[in-house]
Amino acid sequence: MTGDEWERPAGLQAWMALCEVVDRVRVAINRDLQREVGLTLAENLVLCHVAMAPGRRLRMVDIAAMLTIGKSAVTKTVDRLEERGLIARERASEDRRTVYATLTADGEKAFAAAQPAFADAVQRHFAGQVDEAGIRQLQRLPGRVLQGSAAGR
Repeated sequence: MTGDEWERPAGLQAWMALCEVVDRVRVAINRDLQREVGLTLAENLVLCHVAMAPGRRLRMVDIAAMLTIGKSAVTKTVDRLEERGLIARERASEDRRTVYATLTADGEKAFAAAQPAFADAVQRHFAGQVDEAGIRQLQRLPGRVLQGSAAGR
């Protein structure tokens, strides 16, 4: 049986389509954020998570887990934000091995300035393409998938 003769199961087709949508939308949002506010999507997401965390700080390992990316990718992203004065690194006094990313005053300003552009880009490239019923369904879908998947355990 050749690749052309094999019909992909509906679940596989849906998975592949979902991956394509996420990839394309991430690229479009990244491009818009860089053009409009000078931040990459990854930088904006780090700022978002840190800005919304208690005390406006998060452990580097927690940022990696939230963004489901490797520690080295978080380190490089935080390096860029730190060079621009938007994030400061702090070592925990109780365990010097633990490093926190802390939002600076300039980081708070950058976060506040970036959020309208981020919301507009998400609306333009994603939410604006889906009706209200679809949005509600998409809000429930991740929990259902992760609850029934080994990925969520």
